Amino acid sequence: MTRRSALSLAILVLALCVSCKSRSDGPSPSADTAPATKPSPEPARAPVTVVVAYGSEKKTWLEEQAKRFEQRGEKTKGGRPIVIEAKAMGSGEVVQGIAAGQLKPHVFSPASAVYVSLLNSAWSAKTGATKPISPAGDPLVLSPIVVAMWKPMAEALGWPEKPIGWRDLVKVSADPKGWGAHGHPEWGRFKLGHTHPEYSNSGLLAVLAEAYAGAGKTRGLTAADLEVKATQDHLRAIEQTLVHYGQSTGFFADKMLARGPAYLSAAVLYENLVIESYTKTTEAPFPVVAVYPVEGTFWSDHPYAVLDAAWVGAEEREGAQAFLRFLKEKPQQERALALGFRPADPSIPIGAPVDAAHGVDPKQPQTLLEVPDGATLEKLLAVWQDAKKTSDVILVFDKSGSMAGRPLAEAKKGARSFLDILHDRDDVTLLFFDGALYPPIGPKQLGKDKADLVARIDGTVADGKTALYDAVAKAHELALARARAEPARIHAIVVMTDGRDEHSQLPLDGLMKRFSTEEAPVKIFTIAYGEGADPTVLEQIAEAAKGSSARGATDTIVAVYKEMASFF
Repeated sequence: MTRRSALSLAILVLALCVSCKSRSDGPSPSADTAPATKPSPEPARAPVTVVVAYGSEKKTWLEEQAKRFEQRGEKTKGGRPIVIEAKAMGSGEVVQGIAAGQLKPHVFSPASAVYVSLLNSAWSAKTGATKPISPAGDPLVLSPIVVAMWKPMAEALGWPEKPIGWRDLVKVSADPKGWGAHGHPEWGRFKLGHTHPEYSNSGLLAVLAEAYAGAGKTRGLTAADLEVKATQDHLRAIEQTLVHYGQSTGFFADKMLARGPAYLSAAVLYENLVIESYTKTTEAPFPVVAVYPVEGTFWSDHPYAVLDAAWVGAEEREGAQAFLRFLKEKPQQERALALGFRPADPSIPIGAPVDAAHGVDPKQPQTLLEVPDGATLEKLLAVWQDAKKTSDVILVFDKSGSMAGRPLAEAKKGARSFLDILHDRDDVTLLFFDGALYPPIGPKQLGKDKADLVARIDGTVADGKTALYDAVAKAHELALARARAEPARIHAIVVMTDGRDEHSQLPLDGLMKRFSTEEAPVKIFTIAYGEGADPTVLEQIAEAAKGSSARGATDTIVAVYKEMASFF
């Protein structure tokens, strides 16, 4: 090849390479053409958060559905994602929080429409508003209020052939022979449990059903009916069968199964909790069945009400309505049925597990009672306060050196709030301890001596070690003597400590032996206060004495004491 030919070939190859590069890179920009750019993504819209304050009885179902709703990606018309913030609370707790201005949900979904009436009444009294803050709302799911009984005990009263009512329960309770009058002296006396009606829907509806039975009515209960002696006597007779009250319906369901017939003969629960009991692995000696009082009962209808309040904006309302439509769809209603609720959608047939195999009767309830207005409900609670079983409580208060400063100050506030919630007819004894035990102060009736008790609480100072076991043993000795002298009262001990035992003469196993009796006439409720307490030991003490345990910190101890007061 000549030199000229080689040069021509090199120029040709170079031209081809430039051409290939130009094709792979795309056209070169020119002065007249701007570079191509991708469109900027649209900025994400801030979500709309819908706060739903709801009765904790439907926690499993509602929180499942809230997650599914968000996964579906629902948005407002303006394109904002809808987020559900679900807060499980006692229905009465929500009413009190909204009325006090401390709680501002967009949706109120209590266990029953009765709390819608109470909210509107409390809101009107607090603000002077003539317009209700809450509409009636749409029922989400249904579950009747029932008396859950151990199956052999229900059968002893004639179940299922004979309808059983409140008067049958009063008769068993009033008989000196107790269950012996029905051929089972080994069962002892009749013992009932229901929640505190000022905090819990099932407790309020239980007391309302008792009042209806006493008045001999199924509709139109009035404040005047509650003034009638026969109504009050009937209410009082049932309330005297109570072992204690409480804030959680689920607490009674769980403890009834765990502790057996020696703890409770029966408890006022929701039908779905009876059904749920058949899915739990327990050592309960018998199954539980639902008794639908012959005098009538209520649906727990779980209304979903979007509040008419200043803090509910247009987009929160739109999001709340979208969530409601989702909850009423067939798949969500069928899931509620699988969990033991009756669907609010009448097109869904009632089937398992709402059946006899799970201790319930899908044909019941036969008689439904009418929810009265808010004024009548407030009158009912006032009458109940005078009819309720009175309490005799020993407050065991840790004043050891580790309590110094804010822990002691907050614990004093908690103890004062505890006294504020009890009734004037209740008795309280104070037992202070550190490394030593101090002479008990009381018993003192709150109606006469509350100021003295408060002064004693306010005047205590922190010092010394922690003789927890000796203090509990002394309180139990005092309470047991009083329980034997006055068996018709609720006898209990409430223990608060921020430390572990380090100075008792009595060891833990020696203390636990004192609670070995199945009857447990004295219930013990314990509070593990702060990081230094031993919650495991305190839970053991409470369980052995058929009470309950809780944990508290400086910013929660007042609320914990208030929760403890709901047992009385």
